[in-house]
Amino acid sequence: MAEDRRDRATSKSLIVTLLGALLALIGLVLAVGGAWLAVIGGSLYYVLAGLGLLASGYLMIRGRAVGAYLYLAVFALTVVWALWEAGLNIWALIPRGFGPAVLAI
Repeated sequence: MAEDRRDRATSKSLIVTLLGALLALIGLVLAVGGAWLAVIGGSLYYVLAGLGLLASGYLMIRGRAVGAYLYLAVFALTVVWALWEAGLNIWALIPRGFGPAVLAI
């Protein structure tokens, strides 16, 4: 019985670690690409969101629950940014919100 609980805990921690690694990788790509976009006059959103995802992923890899809450905060701010940038145009909101929503689920 105790061994079964240990196996479930190990598999949960592996899933959290893998999700954290995915978030950190996406964050790194967003931060680097966003920095380039900012240099050429684009939005700072991608740099900030990338850094948020990078921090969130790092915290999740370390087993800290605050990493998940940080991701949800970045997601909430992404929704606000998407609505500010695209308004209520559903076709413009889908690429800005679909990926982050899938990761939030």
